[in-house]
Amino acid sequence: MKVIAMKQLHRLAAAAALAFAGLAGFAASAATVVVDISGAQSINLQGEAGNTVWLVDIGAGTVLNSLDWAVTLNAFAPSSLSEMQLSFGSASGPAFTFAPDVVDGFSGSGSYAGSVDLTGLGIAAGADGELRIEFSEGFKDFGLNVAEGQWTSGSLTFDVSAVPEPASAVLAVLGLSLIGARRLRSAA
Repeated sequence: MKVIAMKQLHRLAAAAALAFAGLAGFAASAATVVVDISGAQSINLQGEAGNTVWLVDIGAGTVLNSLDWAVTLNAFAPSSLSEMQLSFGSASGPAFTFAPDVVDGFSGSGSYAGSVDLTGLGIAAGADGELRIEFSEGFKDFGLNVAEGQWTSGSLTFDVSAVPEPASAVLAVLGLSLIGARRLRSAA
C-alpha cells in the first residue's frame, strides 16, 4: 500500500507542477489593446487642467509590455509637431511620456509610426483597471486652454500582460489542494 501511495503522491506532485505552470501562463497571458486617438487635442502642458485625458479600462494590475503607434498629427501655427506629446500609465503610478515626432519643428501635418519596449518600466493599470492617457504640449505657444494641435487619425497599440485577481489565484490553488487531498485519501 505504501508503494501505491508513493506513486500516487508522485503523480499528484507532477499534476500540481503542471497546474502551477498553467497558472503562471494564465498570470502572464498577453493581449493587445488598441486605442483610436482620432480627434484628441494637445492643449496645455503635461499635468495641467484642460488637457484631453482618456481613461481606457484594461484590467486591474495589467502590465504594459510595449507600444506601437501609427498617427497623423496637425500642429496649429505657431506650435510645432515636435511639441505634441502624450503620457500614459495608471492615475497614481509611473507614467511614460513621449512625442511621436521629435524632429519636425514646424506647424502643419505629419504622419509618424514607431514602437517602444516598455518591459521592466513597471507601467501598469492601477486597482481600478484604468490606463490614463493624457495628450499635452511640450511647450505652450498659445494662451491657457487653447488647442495647439490635433491628433487627426491613427492608433496606439499596447501589448499587455493580464494579471489575475489575487482571489482567482487563491481559488485555483485551493481547488488543486482539494483535488490532491481527495486523491491521496482515495489511494490510502
